[in-house]
Amino acid sequence: MSNTPRNINDVFTRVVSVPASQIDLLSASLLIAAREYPDMDIVAERGRVALLGERVRKRLRRRHGLYDAVHAVNEVLFNDLGIRGDKKRYHDPRNSYIPNVLDRGLGNPITLSVLYVEIASRAGYRFHGIGLPGHFLVRAGEGSESIYVDPFDVGGLLSRRECIAIVQRAIGKPDRKSVPMSVDEAAPFMRPTGKRAILRRTLSNLKQIYLEKEDYARALQVAEGIRTVEPTSWHNLADLARIQTELGRFNAAAETLSTYLARAPRGHELESARAALSELRNRVIRKRESGPGTDAAGTGGPVGESPRNQ
Repeated sequence: MSNTPRNINDVFTRVVSVPASQIDLLSASLLIAAREYPDMDIVAERGRVALLGERVRKRLRRRHGLYDAVHAVNEVLFNDLGIRGDKKRYHDPRNSYIPNVLDRGLGNPITLSVLYVEIASRAGYRFHGIGLPGHFLVRAGEGSESIYVDPFDVGGLLSRRECIAIVQRAIGKPDRKSVPMSVDEAAPFMRPTGKRAILRRTLSNLKQIYLEKEDYARALQVAEGIRTVEPTSWHNLADLARIQTELGRFNAAAETLSTYLARAPRGHELESARAALSELRNRVIRKRESGPGTDAAGTGGPVGESPRNQ
């Protein structure tokens, strides 16, 4: 019998509707997976992560340092379990779901980093996710004692200067190719990423994957998840209206686009959005005139199998 709640969306809303520092990141991440795999056992999946944390703790001697803790997490994740970054199928959506990562041994940077941080937490260490542009790392320690770990590269260690080089390559300043970015310039990118931002980034990755596949049913689930995590994101509202339109949910799309127009910065394609809203309202009128029926509610039934069944 599954220990995943039937009302996954309601539970997810409760988990993320608290101050960011109080969000249970592992529970929220597992609930994201449960939307795709509704028969997944969340309690069992939490137990898997807890056991991995216990394995890390048992490898640490009574007197140990930060490097020992990082080494122990690396040993458990990358040597014992053989987990790797999926460099061949980077955009495989399964790389974003923790149960899949543990089952397949493959993941993307952000999900591997979340798993790394959560295992370390259960071993008694507070590590942080660092959301660099185009990549995601883990920071162990604070200040000058910080250690930067790349879970996508089997726990490879990076210097601060190497992290800054990643930032400089990602933001792409042609006139600065021969001039290294300073520590002060890179500082805003090197700060710990909050739990809400981690969830938004995880979901945004999934949304982009499903949009590229034109899998609008799954994209809708994900976009609605982003709206739950960050209701004021006007970027997501624009995508959500597009997805709802593709699915023929013109009423919902018109409401979403109206909210987008109220929140988007001035001059940001507002005229085209107003034109799209006018067309949507005309479609709603034509639909009503042609016969009964309204937009379908909800996001549909189960859309995936349990990771165990793949």
